[in-house]
Amino acid sequence: MHAASGLEGYIERKPRRGVLRAAILAICAAFSLSTMVPVLADEACPRAQSMLMQKARLKDLAKRVSARTGFKVLAIGSSSTRGIGATTPQHTYPAKFETNLERQFGADVDVVNAGVNGETADAAMARLEERVTAEKFDLVVWQVGTNDAVKGADEQAFRAFVELGVKLVKSKQTDIVLLDPQFYPTVKDPVRYERFVKIIESVGTETGTPVLSRYKLMKDWAEKAPESLRTMLSSDGFHMSDRGYACLATAMARAVTDLIAPPAPPRSQTQPAVASVPRSLMRP
Repeated sequence: MHAASGLEGYIERKPRRGVLRAAILAICAAFSLSTMVPVLADEACPRAQSMLMQKARLKDLAKRVSARTGFKVLAIGSSSTRGIGATTPQHTYPAKFETNLERQFGADVDVVNAGVNGETADAAMARLEERVTAEKFDLVVWQVGTNDAVKGADEQAFRAFVELGVKLVKSKQTDIVLLDPQFYPTVKDPVRYERFVKIIESVGTETGTPVLSRYKLMKDWAEKAPESLRTMLSSDGFHMSDRGYACLATAMARAVTDLIAPPAPPRSQTQPAVASVPRSLMRP
């Protein structure tokens, strides 16, 4: 993975914003989850199915959103979390994700960018343990699998590391979602690459962990609007562009909204409709 100009001085924590920002958030807080502010105009991104593969409600995060107390997110992963391909740190997916979540929920959100170029799942484990032990996060987004697939990692060892990472985060009473590898047209061994995608989905199913499938999202873009996919990728044809990161963040914010929305009541708990009484049975 190559370093990108304009990102070397990136600071993980965002600076505090002023009174205007607080006022905007206060206005947004007046709306319920059913009247959320749109995160990005649909026409700005290609139409695609939801990237949510494995659904499991984020109960703790839902409580934070409901209380309007704000929340803190750790975005950990490799170069596409760091933002290689973006023109500025403000165009990375974690920065756009933060903005979208704040607009979506009308709350103060802090998304910490902990991306490291070229990192694999085993290397991420040490950093993941260090971060979630030292700081309290309300949600961890672990982008994982791309470099493992590209570099030829052992598949069973990869599965074990992902399972261990999920278990670690949950042991800290912290919600976690997995973000799988990106789709790109020039992948050398698509069959093997997709096995890593399926491993992540399988871990999500077995552990009850939500999986946000970048692979599914981008493949959907490629099938429905191949010319648009090219604008989603940077000049190296692998990492995402500013537009790609923005559309990814939009899809992620919508998926997180689905994960914290109150579950629909079972049919047995719904009030049955009252049947009208036929006039022939009514007393005079």
